[in-house]
Amino acid sequence: MKRIERDFITLFNCLWYDDFPVVEGNYTNAADWTIHVGHTIKKCAKLLGARAGFEQGGRTDAVLKFPDGKILSNVEWEWIEAHKDAVGEIEKLLGNNESTVFCTFISYTSEKSLASTIEKAASLWRLAARPLIFFVVTFEMSSGNRWFRELKTYVFEDGSHRLYRSQLALPWEFVPSEYVELVDGE
Repeated sequence: MKRIERDFITLFNCLWYDDFPVVEGNYTNAADWTIHVGHTIKKCAKLLGARAGFEQGGRTDAVLKFPDGKILSNVEWEWIEAHKDAVGEIEKLLGNNESTVFCTFISYTSEKSLASTIEKAASLWRLAARPLIFFVVTFEMSSGNRWFRELKTYVFEDGSHRLYRSQLALPWEFVPSEYVELVDGE
């Protein structure tokens, strides 16, 4: 794994909590999450010396590009659970992965569908030339609303994948000192 990939993962996971669009005990809508993800991606790009352009390159949600024109990452995100047939963002990223350092997909899945979500991504990405960094937020349904549980980061590369990082999805549940001893994948 390249250092810039590790840096991007760390930044995204840390900045996920920044300007979080919901307060404890409340729920927000898909539009607020879309804006939150866009802001988080833009901050990551800036800190890595790149620029985030939105709805570019064949309507990609975001393209992270360096000043010299080289593409760091094509980024897609989707509110609909990634294992569902209607979700084609991974295929879209796959079509342009060779022009990037890595590709990024951010999605949501119920905890019971996590295995099928990861299986779908692994099947689609198995022959890709570049890595896929997949941030997936797990949730449980309650009264028709999604209650977020964990933000999990998977890396798909060279025909295999692994859980790189996992953390609580909600900032008020996160206790930084509890993560001092954890290693990659925990």
